Formats: sequence, C-alpha cells, structure tokens
Amino acid sequence: MAARIGKLRALAASVAVVLALGSACSDGGNPEVQKPNGDAGGSGGGGGVGGKPDSGSEDGPPDAGSDADATDAPPSPLRLGIIPVPPSKGDAGPSAADDKLAELDVLALGSRGVSHVVRWDALFSSPSVPSPTAWQKLQGSAQLYQSSARAFLLSVALVDRTLDARPSGSPAGWNSVATRTALDALIDKVFDSFGDELYALSFGNDLDRYLAGQSATTADDLTALVEHGLDYAKQHPSRPAALLVGATFSSDALAKGPTASMAKILMKSDVVVANYYALDEQFQARPTTQVAQDLDALSSGGTADAGEAGAARPVLLQEVGYPSAAENGSSPEQQRAFYQGLFQALTTRRERFPFVSVNGLHDPPPARCATEAAAFGAAANGAAVAARCSLGLRAADQTAKPALSSVLEALAAFANP
Repeated sequence: MAARIGKLRALAASVAVVLALGSACSDGGNPEVQKPNGDAGGSGGGGGVGGKPDSGSEDGPPDAGSDADATDAPPSPLRLGIIPVPPSKGDAGPSAADDKLAELDVLALGSRGVSHVVRWDALFSSPSVPSPTAWQKLQGSAQLYQSSARAFLLSVALVDRTLDARPSGSPAGWNSVATRTALDALIDKVFDSFGDELYALSFGNDLDRYLAGQSATTADDLTALVEHGLDYAKQHPSRPAALLVGATFSSDALAKGPTASMAKILMKSDVVVANYYALDEQFQARPTTQVAQDLDALSSGGTADAGEAGAARPVLLQEVGYPSAAENGSSPEQQRAFYQGLFQALTTRRERFPFVSVNGLHDPPPARCATEAAAFGAAANGAAVAARCSLGLRAADQTAKPALSSVLEALAAFANP
C-alpha cells in the first residue's frame, strides 16, 4: 500500500507539470476540429510518424508532392492518447487507487486524448435515478483534460454492442415517450456534470452490431431514439460551444457502407465516431499492411451521406486496438507493426482523424475480457476472449510489450500542434 501511495504521489507530481505546461500553452476551450480541404486519403508509406521525415531522409529536401511544398500551414491537431486500463490482479478487478494510477500514468506518458465508454445502466440505476459514484468518477477523469491541448470523449452506451444497456425498469419500447424522457434526463445530467473539458459526446456503443440483430421495427425505434438524442444534445442550452456530438459504430460497418438506419443517424451527427479493431469475423488479426486501406474505407463510408458537395465529417477513433495473442494469429511484434503502420498512415490523414484513443494501457483481467466478448455476441469464443485480453501495451503484470515504444514515439511526434 505504501508503495502504491508513493507511486501515486510521484505520478501526480509528473502530471502536475504536464498540466501546467498544457495550461501555459492553452488559450482555453476545446481544440478546433478542422474540416478537410481535399481527399481523405493519402499514401500510407514513406515518411516518419507525425509528419516527420524518416531517418533516411533527414538531410534531403521534401518530396515534390509533400505537404511542405504545398503549403506552409501547420499540420492539423491530432489528439492521441491511451485508454487508462489498469493492471489486473486476477478476476477481482482493479481498485480505485489502481484506476487513478492508470489515469495519471497515461497523462505522464503524454496522452492528449482519451475516451471513456460507460453503459447507460452504469450511470443510472433506474430510468430517472442517476448513480452518484459513477458520475463522480467520470468527472474526476474529465477534469484531468481541462485544456485546449487535450480532449475527453464520453461515449454513453445505450447499447453495449449486441446487448441492451438500458437501466433496470426501462420500458420495453426503444422509442416510447418514457424512453425518450429517460434519455433526455441522461443528457441533462451530462451537461450538468461537464463543461468545456468535454470534447465529444457519443451515443453507442457499436450501434450497428445491435441493430443488425433486431427486427425492422426495433431497429427503426432505436434509430429514432438516437436521432432524438442527437437533436436534444445539439440544441441543449447547456451544451458547451465546441462540443462535438455523434454516435459510435464499428469501423467495419462504416467501411462496408452505412445501412439506412446508420445513414439517418450520421446525417444528424457532427462527427463520425468509430471503434477500429483490425480483426476479421473469427477474431483473427488482419494483416498490418492494410491499415491505410482500412482508414480510407472507414473515412469514405462514414461520410458517404455527405454527397459530393457536402463537407466530409471528421472521424473520431473512440477505440483503436490490436491483439498480441497467438490465438488471434498475432504476436507482440505484430502488434507493434500494426501501431507503426497506423501512425504512419495518420501522418497524411490527421485532418480527417483528429482524435485517436489507443486501447489500452494494460491487458484487462480475464473476467472483463469474458464480459467484453459476450458483448460482441461471442461469450464462448476463445479467440474473442483472447483478443480482448491481449490488447494492452503492457501485459497484466505490467511488463511492457514492444508496441508501447511505438505508441510513445507517436505521442511525442503528434504532441504539437
């Protein structure tokens, strides 16, 4: 316990320096999300992380087609961070101190963007009764990101992938007056609890997975509820001026092209919000060489409804992850290769992807992995459990994986602007 308290104090001191530096460079408010002037894509190869030249080109001039020749404007901000998954201690789960250590740890490592996904039934014990402890914890996390250099994304999971996440006692219908009233109360509580530190609010989580397993009537009702929530949040008198509002889908669903329900929701969204896990339907790791293509397909699919004359919406990567387990056809080195490819691809796509949150700092405990696999509809799938249990940049025992160094390099490279 004494060692843990000492580590907390040391991390708190480090974070205090980080926060002070951020405040000194900040003019207040959330970072502006700039809309792209041109193509969402770009080459995935060549150059170094964060728009810097790689070591082989340091002494030479930029390529003829590079951004340096095209404009002297600074690169678009990219808020990159690590989701603060604490180390596990068996199935008992982390303590409050472990959670706080992880929060401080990712800040000390240089995180500037973090997402928190919380189920609706974790925030409200019944449709009209909020859970004070859950809100206090969220507020404590968000306060660490009170700077224009940092971004806090809150995703309220109306559904948890394939599972209904409404509070106990909710009415059966998704689009009933009572359900809309409950959602309004949830949104009211969000804006009563957060201010300018809230960068984005999303309704999720992986809505497409739930919609795909429902009848047409249920899918239509949930779609209408999410549309109502988007309208209510965007028109709310207490909405922070710079807040972005959207709904979270899986990257695979967006890349395939939005369904009619997804398109209706996207039309009312400020941004596209996606979870990107480079896995196939059998939870096997996809080739690391496909990252750039994945990002381009996601970007195109997520803004297909904008039309030729429409402004393409920015894409917020709420969660990005890649397993290191052999059960998923991967390895620690392959996980590192994925992140190297991801950050290389982002150097020419940062205007379209202004927010990226890596999942996560540590491998989670087995019980959490099983719960998350069940949310994917794969409770008995060993590969699904292995994937969720090997996403961390550190193992459960806090041993660093090779991917951690690649993420740390990217945090430094994308630190400005």
